[in-house]
Amino acid sequence: MSTSTLIGTALALLGVLATVFPGWFGPLTGGPEPPVDLFETVERRVRGGMLLGLGLCVIAIPALRPWSVSIPTALFYLMAGALAARLFGLLVDGAVPKQWLLVAIEAAVMTAAALWLWRSTPPAA
Repeated sequence: MSTSTLIGTALALLGVLATVFPGWFGPLTGGPEPPVDLFETVERRVRGGMLLGLGLCVIAIPALRPWSVSIPTALFYLMAGALAARLFGLLVDGAVPKQWLLVAIEAAVMTAAALWLWRSTPPAA
């Protein structure tokens, strides 16, 4: 296992823990005080999901070049982590209409990144 894979795995696991238990990671997820509303409760989970996505990026991207592959891959995995955490927060904490708008935006960015990656990757011989 390479160093980047180990670091990525550690970041991803930390992100999952911060998503599931945001109160344990106060400085990372928004402070020790309780959230003021349901929207902020879900957003604290999303901050952990971004760490999950960062860990997935470190695992998935072995080299930064070519940029046409690394940029859409990073976007895809960062949005995947945020979307997973947001959906988990909606499932556990409850739904707010604004959160569903953010789910749609994150899904659209993921779709655009996937299409970009699909178009920039040459076909296999």
